[in-house]
Amino acid sequence: MDKDIQKLINMTTIVRVFDNTSLSLFFGDEYYIDRFNQAHLCGFEDKQHTQTDLHALNKYWDKKFKSSSDKWGKELQNYQFLYDSFKLFYYSFEQLGLNKIGSINKSRENKLEMLHLNELVGTNVYGMYHHGKKCIDLLNELKLLELSAIPPKEFTKKFSETRNKLIEHNYNPKKLELLIEPSIWSLVSTNSLLEAYIHKTNAKRACDVYVDYYEDYFQLEKIIVDIIKKF
Repeated sequence: MDKDIQKLINMTTIVRVFDNTSLSLFFGDEYYIDRFNQAHLCGFEDKQHTQTDLHALNKYWDKKFKSSSDKWGKELQNYQFLYDSFKLFYYSFEQLGLNKIGSINKSRENKLEMLHLNELVGTNVYGMYHHGKKCIDLLNELKLLELSAIPPKEFTKKFSETRNKLIEHNYNPKKLELLIEPSIWSLVSTNSLLEAYIHKTNAKRACDVYVDYYEDYFQLEKIIVDIIKKF
């Protein structure tokens, strides 16, 4: 496997890589468990993958803001940004689920509406990674990551690089001689995997990589909520 593709695997939250040159699975589990399909479409109860009660966190935020000085400063502003960014991260994912289910249900009824909902899912995925990375940047700025009981550093770096390499700068990823093409159409399926095509200068679609945005969301949410509860 190309060294840059291996770097991409090491840097991001990629869970599967299919090598199109050898027609074989290069990385990941061939029988990957799809949590979105089980939880939302099959009625599978999974308490580990249920969004937190956002309103229940208000008492921790209130405690933080009340304990701060009346004088407005950079630190207090960053806490306010973190508060806002976490809500945007949370609601992006909430809407992702609603629009995704809507697009799946519409697939046999109204093709145009299904396609519209799928475009909204793409917007929600972008928002989830964008606001999630903003939360990570602010947690680093405020030196809060060390408060988490869940070892966060490796995952938060990978989450940020997933946003950087696969979502935001996919046609010009720094330090990689690759072109990354996310497949927005993969989001309309019943699973929770975002597919991306990896092109090299000498090979179009050399491999296909997959990111589980469902797992990425819940892992980052757990880290952030754990920190908020320590305010």
